[in-house]
Amino acid sequence: MMKGKAYPVDSARIPVQNPFILVGHHTDTYPSGDGNMAPSEYPTDWIKGNDFSKTRGWKMYHGRHVPGFPAHPHRGFETITYARKGVIDHFDSFGNSGRYADGDVQWMVAGKGIQHAEMFPLIETEQPNPFEIVQIWLNMPKRLKMGEPAYQMHWRETIPVVPLAETNPAKNYLKVLVGRYDDAVSGSAPASSYGFEANHHINVWDGQIEAGNHFVIPAYPTDVKVQLYVMSGSLTHKDSVIPAKTLLVYTDDEPTTFEATADTTFMVFIGQTIDEPVFAYGPFVMTTRAEVEQAYADFEVTQFGGWPWDSHDPKIAADQPRFSSADQLKS
Repeated sequence: MMKGKAYPVDSARIPVQNPFILVGHHTDTYPSGDGNMAPSEYPTDWIKGNDFSKTRGWKMYHGRHVPGFPAHPHRGFETITYARKGVIDHFDSFGNSGRYADGDVQWMVAGKGIQHAEMFPLIETEQPNPFEIVQIWLNMPKRLKMGEPAYQMHWRETIPVVPLAETNPAKNYLKVLVGRYDDAVSGSAPASSYGFEANHHINVWDGQIEAGNHFVIPAYPTDVKVQLYVMSGSLTHKDSVIPAKTLLVYTDDEPTTFEATADTTFMVFIGQTIDEPVFAYGPFVMTTRAEVEQAYADFEVTQFGGWPWDSHDPKIAADQPRFSSADQLKS
């Protein structure tokens, strides 16, 4: 039997629950680039280095020239970053770099500590640079928090796509970004990840379905939460309506069927809950305040491997195709 609750989503932050810390869904209608991957013109209301405008339609975030997030540290959790649209350039304190875009997924384990930069280069100079990103912060149990940092790519060409209807599969599908759906299995998690063990049931799916069709989410153990985010459109389950901009969090030990009452886009986040305290502050997610204070102290001393790049917001050449310099970090 389903047991759950629906939550409105009224900002870029989706109110996910354990084992996830947060999910950010950002959409930016970036203008054309200036040839150096920066905007062709900067906004007049821009606060340099801290731009999260809710009215302009696009944001520089912490970037000063190229939009994005210059070098910053993490410890104690994982990020799963889905480039739904646009380009993301990655740099880290272990000397790795990469570019991914338009449907690719990066899975990074911060573990005992890593610095990375996430920049959003505006490569197109003759047309706008639309951008959409979903970033998931996945918690780790204490036994894994001080493990080895790691990252790997799930390139869009390798991501399984499951048809949700016999007709028009281009508009009725489910992408298995992480985990599995029936017989469709994504690339594996990094070995130091909470998601590496199959019984933790870490899944991330991206779906689209037309009105009148339905899909089924499989049964999971009762300590596994299914979190269904309706981005647009509307779904129903029995007599309950799940409208756009709603997160449904539930458990069910039986398969659950959802009907589309409108053309709908959605994402699903699934995982076994972690029955431990959570203390999250800034870029660190630990179990106590003392552990977070220690993370700050350690970063002051070690810089989590240092920063080998010539700036905190490095660049990759605009004409460089997608790549990853390493699937696994070396500490």
